[in-house]
Amino acid sequence: MTDNIKIFISYHKPGFLPKRKYLYPLQVGCAVNGIHLDGMLHDDDGENISEKNPMYCELTGQYWAWKHEDADYYGFFHYRRYMNFSDTVFPHSKFQDVEFDYLTDHALDEIGIDPDRMKTIINQYDVIATSETDIRNLGTFKSTYDHYDKTPYQHKEDIDTILEIIEEKYPTYYDTAVEYLNSPKGYYCNMFIMRREIFQPYCIWLFSILEEHENRRREALKNYGPEALRVSGYLGERLFGIYFTYLKKSGKYKTTELQRTLFKHTDTIPITKPAFQTANVAIAIAANEQFMPYSGVFIQSIMDHASTDHNYDILILTEDAKPYTRTKLLSMLEGHENFSIRFLDPGSLLSEYHLFVRGHFSKETYYRLVLPEILSDYDKIAYIDSDLVTLRDVADLYDTDVTGYLIAATHDADTAGLYNGSEPQKKAYMDSILKMKNPYDYFQAGVLVMNLAEFRKTYTTKQILEYADAYDYELLDQDILNHLCEGRVLYLDIRWNIMVDFNGIRIKENIRNAPKYLHDMYMEGRKNPYIVHYAGPQKPWMSPEMDMAEYFWQYARENVFYERILANMSTAITKRELDEQDASKKKLVDDTNLNPLKEVSAKLLPYDSGPREFIKKIYHFFVHTEWEVEAKELKEKNKNRGK
Repeated sequence: MTDNIKIFISYHKPGFLPKRKYLYPLQVGCAVNGIHLDGMLHDDDGENISEKNPMYCELTGQYWAWKHEDADYYGFFHYRRYMNFSDTVFPHSKFQDVEFDYLTDHALDEIGIDPDRMKTIINQYDVIATSETDIRNLGTFKSTYDHYDKTPYQHKEDIDTILEIIEEKYPTYYDTAVEYLNSPKGYYCNMFIMRREIFQPYCIWLFSILEEHENRRREALKNYGPEALRVSGYLGERLFGIYFTYLKKSGKYKTTELQRTLFKHTDTIPITKPAFQTANVAIAIAANEQFMPYSGVFIQSIMDHASTDHNYDILILTEDAKPYTRTKLLSMLEGHENFSIRFLDPGSLLSEYHLFVRGHFSKETYYRLVLPEILSDYDKIAYIDSDLVTLRDVADLYDTDVTGYLIAATHDADTAGLYNGSEPQKKAYMDSILKMKNPYDYFQAGVLVMNLAEFRKTYTTKQILEYADAYDYELLDQDILNHLCEGRVLYLDIRWNIMVDFNGIRIKENIRNAPKYLHDMYMEGRKNPYIVHYAGPQKPWMSPEMDMAEYFWQYARENVFYERILANMSTAITKRELDEQDASKKKLVDDTNLNPLKEVSAKLLPYDSGPREFIKKIYHFFVHTEWEVEAKELKEKNKNRGK
């Protein structure tokens, strides 16, 4: 059993680097981009075809490994695609990818990327491929050839040329090539593990065919766009499938197939330092793509009240913000030299935990829990939700002295009212689950000043997330922070977080039940809010006439996302009206078709039983038909009245 196994992982940009035996990160296309990434091998060292990377894609890395590396087994993965060595057969996409959100050490453990396990499995086979894909599941394709012909940016003349070359130079493979291309199943992504004795001749076969294809199609290739020019990589996938099928048909080799995994997010969390050396006001915001326009409005309100004496370091915590959206947000920096906007994705730290979400909440709400770790060069930060606007310079909030405290926040009169009886189960929950010594000291977590240095001394990220994972907390991370920080909270002026009276419920049903000092504190704060927080399911961008919506629209009208916000609102309102119409129609039908024997019949005549179906036919004949006749007569009368 050999230990000389080398699996090369192709990279074209920085990403998660696995520190595991047998895995060798390899940067491809180095000669094209002129950059050598740290911690990797590079495909432009020595004899290489690195400059052909725009055509050959990851195959420039395979060529380099062939020419330079000595191994008993050669394998090839991608920076975001691995093989599944575990015993678990995961659900997969139509393309046969097992999809994971984040590439982490925990995820690698899940798919069995363990040296001992990998060594045992690899040594049992001559060739390991990834699971074949049935392209009929991907559209109206009939075969691998048909798929190549109909796929955008791919030209059937290239695959025809490949067939011609195989027939001329490697005729023993021709019948297999025709059979494979006429089959609906194939092997993709240029991923495999091969014994040396197979890998060496495979590379000679593969690269000689691709080189000849280049020579014959040189004039046509000159007119290919960037996607079409990846032709050698596309053809390499089909050539591997042909070669692998030929080996299997020979009966001389032991082969197997493993599931192929796809990781959606492979970037590491960068070490982030304060954006400005002096007067740095650090502000963290968490939002997904859907929420970004409203984050833009919040940032607009910060800018409108900002002081030239401070520098504003805004960190947006997001997993899925699109490039276009990021560009729009960054365009806000024009004319604001004392502002910085950067994007961080902390999701990999949360990926192994099952964190509860419900209602209008999203998983991004948990991002604030990992701020002490991902911002290790920051001692303090103001964490502020996106569904609010500020009417005052947030530097005044940030300047709060939190020495000796874990957090600074405002009292939550709303939750206090729930505890006092507005929500019957709230008291039992807070007493038995959160176990707060003084429930009326519960704080609202939408506006915080976090003492990151003190957090790092008190809790590890693992401890915080394990506590978060232990229970489905009603108010998610807000409950978690209240439990972890109790006794070490500095209470801010409630005007820094005035929650709106959503749907006319919060004051009338909740805050009126809070202790008088909290009720009065909130009502007085409403007269002169510093931050207006649209906490709850009702939002001003969907309900423009709600409580304090005028503040939101004041800043929205100035913002780069204004048109997008209006479009979102229009779409949502139209959908809501259509849903209401559908509900009204359904109710009308239900009311019209009321059967007075419904409750009795459900017991005496079970659903789908023969007697029930017989009775239904009789009922519809005598009763429903009569109703339809009456309805038709009424319709005719109305029609004549109209004339």
